[in-house]
Amino acid sequence: MRKSAFIVFALTVCLSSGIFVPIREVNTTSVSSKVRLFDPRTLYIHGYLVYKYNCPTPASIPIPVFVEVWANNFWSDVRILQTASSSGGRTLGVGYVKHNVTSGKYDLTEREDHKSIYGAQFNFTDVKPYQEIRTDVWIKLSISKVDMTSILNETVGDVSEASSPLGADYGTYVNETYYWDYSNASVQDVIQEINQTASGSNVYDIVYATIDWFSTHMVYKEHEDYPDQRLKASQILNETIEVTGDEEKRYGVCRHFAEVFVAIMRGFGIPCNLFNGLVFSDMGGTVGVVFSGGHAWCEVYMPNIGWVPVEVTISDRYIRDIVRVGLISPYYYLPIYKEFTNSEPEETEEQGEPKEPYEYLIAAYWSWGVGEVPVLTLEGLIHAIVSTPIINWILLVAVIVLIVNSIMVRRKIKTLTERTLLV
Repeated sequence: MRKSAFIVFALTVCLSSGIFVPIREVNTTSVSSKVRLFDPRTLYIHGYLVYKYNCPTPASIPIPVFVEVWANNFWSDVRILQTASSSGGRTLGVGYVKHNVTSGKYDLTEREDHKSIYGAQFNFTDVKPYQEIRTDVWIKLSISKVDMTSILNETVGDVSEASSPLGADYGTYVNETYYWDYSNASVQDVIQEINQTASGSNVYDIVYATIDWFSTHMVYKEHEDYPDQRLKASQILNETIEVTGDEEKRYGVCRHFAEVFVAIMRGFGIPCNLFNGLVFSDMGGTVGVVFSGGHAWCEVYMPNIGWVPVEVTISDRYIRDIVRVGLISPYYYLPIYKEFTNSEPEETEEQGEPKEPYEYLIAAYWSWGVGEVPVLTLEGLIHAIVSTPIINWILLVAVIVLIVNSIMVRRKIKTLTERTLLV
């Protein structure tokens, strides 16, 4: 089954039974003392996603849509303030879910679960052929930048130390999957190259050696079939382009770098997952969305430290020397979806059985903007008050005082006039 099918099944059951929990405030997750969070910000974000029902016949049943806005991490928190949808749609609820590897479905969970994803569930009825449907979410985001420069190889354990702290979940985070096919000869060859430059089995050294390999062997360039077709790690490593002279390198965008990185890490036995999300720039105090189409990066489990985010789209040594292991410091990273397993795509309708209505939905376009707060909410009122410059409040008070004085003067004149007439 596809990811959407997993979510649809779980949420339909949970919503019908009335146990779908609403969003709530949560406690900040503790992080290693070696990881520094800085420049905290509170952002108000409005995002909309438009899907096309790519089918020649009307939908026979309501179509559910789950919009993800946050994946478990220690440097951000999200709260959905308001939702909206196009004609025929309604919001069923918001909450946390996780992928159940055993059953192949999505279960309700708590925010603290490392696999948790937070979002809003919509339902659309009477969907017509090739109709576009739209979902809107307004969120409040509390987020910090992440500094990992204090993490060095002597503070991180070896690969053999990664399994015990994760217990039964360790296998989930190192298993080979359809797209992360690390037993393939192409991936194994790269693992052997990296193994020659890494210092033994230290996890930090292996992560850095992999990033170093990226900086000299891969370039940032879109594949012709991107984003329509997802490639395996081995397929990405088997394709090269000529860059300068006779030199050839592997290539791809952030998604391809991340696919290869996860496969290599898991091939070493290092727990690793893939993040999809948004990146916000902070230039001169103004925050805006970078990579409006989204961005992909990874998270790695480092013994003695814990789960840490890693920017892996490193296509030259200059960026490598600035970033090393961690995130790019001028940016805020918001994970929207976390992938820790995947499987072979289902057969097409021509090859197998007809699809379910929700399987005809394709993402048409989307957009995210900073600074948009839903007006008709308490949060919107508070934001309007707090964000208004003090000089505007002074002018407003002055105008109110003048109006009140004018009213009082008129009343006094009226009173004096009435007394004069009585005399």
